Amino acid sequence: MTIADRLASFTCDTNYADIDPAVIERAKDLCISSLGSAVLGATMDVPRTVAQYVREQGSCDEASVIGFAFGATAEQAAMINCDSSHCTELEDVAWPEAQYTCCIIPAVFTLAQALGSSGRDVIEAVVIGFEVAARPGMVCSNGGAAARGWLSCANVGVLGVAAASARLMKLDFAQTRDAITLAASLGGGLVRQTGSGAHVVEAGFVGRDGIAAARLAARGIGGHPRIFDGEAGYFDALAGQPDLAMELGAGRDFRIMAVGQKKYPCCYMLQRTIDALKAAMADHGFSGEDVEDVMVEVNAAFPAIMKYDVPTDVEEARFSLQHVVAATLAGEAMDVRSFAADKVADPRIAADRGKVRMVVHPEWGYDQLGAQDIITVTLRDGRQIGTTAVRAHGDADDPLSRAETLDKFMRCTKGLLPPGIQAETAAMLEALETLTDVAPLMTALSAAPAFAE
Repeated sequence: MTIADRLASFTCDTNYADIDPAVIERAKDLCISSLGSAVLGATMDVPRTVAQYVREQGSCDEASVIGFAFGATAEQAAMINCDSSHCTELEDVAWPEAQYTCCIIPAVFTLAQALGSSGRDVIEAVVIGFEVAARPGMVCSNGGAAARGWLSCANVGVLGVAAASARLMKLDFAQTRDAITLAASLGGGLVRQTGSGAHVVEAGFVGRDGIAAARLAARGIGGHPRIFDGEAGYFDALAGQPDLAMELGAGRDFRIMAVGQKKYPCCYMLQRTIDALKAAMADHGFSGEDVEDVMVEVNAAFPAIMKYDVPTDVEEARFSLQHVVAATLAGEAMDVRSFAADKVADPRIAADRGKVRMVVHPEWGYDQLGAQDIITVTLRDGRQIGTTAVRAHGDADDPLSRAETLDKFMRCTKGLLPPGIQAETAAMLEALETLTDVAPLMTALSAAPAFAE
């Protein structure tokens, strides 16, 4: 059986009843997080620009654009909704595959609205789609793709959206295989784009193109049935993996259980840095004005992504070790405001950025999320405080609680959704499996007044 056959069979044969209740609850948590992030992200520059571009093409009522007062085709709406969910850098990520939720979950909800799908249909599609993306990503991301410069969450994410879309559309086996194989020609993401607008919109392209692949497959267009197998196949081209081996999930063993949730709106690789530094500050009672020097020891992959020593804008600040450490030392809450333009230009934070040194250990390897980062803080009084950042609260083995996830949603949507709609949409997401149609939920989320007429 080819890899395409396996992925298509898994997509067609996995049912809601096959999914463990714990997986369902985790999927709901990630939906709450992802859509809350999309409401907030709709206020930011990149999604607003993409929304204006789409609106100029002519509006359509097929699907809601979260946070904007117009509709669009499912493909166009998914592009904006995924961009909005990504732009905050609050998207959640599974490791080692570095697979984002922001390019899959908003796309599923968007197409589900257009199709009149139920909450159960959505949960099923999210779990299946994430699995189709994440399992090959587990091999490809650290197995060659990242070192070649590919941000594989986009390259394989589009396969996941195609599979999820095929499932929502109830395509048969052959059509589903066509959707997934066609999607192989549509995926693209680059590590070097991190910190740029292109990095944000890559998530939107994944959502848009995955839906397009399924819709074209329903009309008879597909890819090569062995596109994923052997030399010069997709995974060989992506990561030098011509004979990719993987197991697909069942029961409780789905990769969505490996997703870690972000608390801070910056790259996932910095989440544990912030937690460790905050803990050291609390334990030892120091702040930025007490600090002479901060040394952070990292692996070889870290500087390829955290490459902005002196960030010049909001997007770069989210991928700046120096900004994150300096803002934490300054006592910032490390919320969206901590990465706003005025904070990037803040003289106090800028001065503290100059105290931060990154020391790279090539011998630690090139896994995107390495085993550890070692932080050494030297104080002006001569004391040295060392701490090792291994994990963050929110990681898959220390997940956010439902209450913490709902709090994240409420903070993201505060002042954007009217209070009654804010509470209503949170309740709908928490009871997602009971919804007979997700369209009212998506319509309510579009009430956020992000787009000024």
